[in-house]
Amino acid sequence: MRKKIYAAVMILLVITVSILIMIVPTFFTKGFSRTSLQKEFKLPLVLNDDKDIKLLFFGYSGCADICTPRMQDISTLYKSLNSETTKRVGLEFLDISTPDDETLPNRFANFFNEDFKGIYLDKNTLRDYTKVFSVYFSKSLMDKTEYDHTANLYLIKRSKNKKEIRYIYNSYPYNLHQIKLDIEELLHE
Repeated sequence: MRKKIYAAVMILLVITVSILIMIVPTFFTKGFSRTSLQKEFKLPLVLNDDKDIKLLFFGYSGCADICTPRMQDISTLYKSLNSETTKRVGLEFLDISTPDDETLPNRFANFFNEDFKGIYLDKNTLRDYTKVFSVYFSKSLMDKTEYDHTANLYLIKRSKNKKEIRYIYNSYPYNLHQIKLDIEELLHE
């Protein structure tokens, strides 16, 4: 009986701490949810199409706690853009895992919006991208099928054969209104 009570208390404690870890930072990030910069990079895969603006998100297919709600929010944002804007704006979901099926990242991204692209990167290319974008990820200590990872959203602008990271959105929930304003501003530069 004592072991059951102890186990229940431990589970409740872990759940409480997990919730606090997710919620408390939002109290301190108001006004700090976006970083502005102009960092040029020369990686070959991003912006390999005719889009002027890219939203870039690193995650893994099947991530329910972090990726799914953020991808849903990005989809909501994308749907709020007018058709002329969506012709010039795209999303790339870069998978940090090594899926058994290399089409899984694209199917995951397409679940949220058929215009989104999901991309599997080999280990060397992924290392190059995570270095440029300062992305952290590792296998979860609690569940080896999951990853712990940063969940930043990057806004990238392409102009005259140049690619720049212009904004990093680093707190959740994303300020969708601000992201929309940033997209519109960059499209009119």
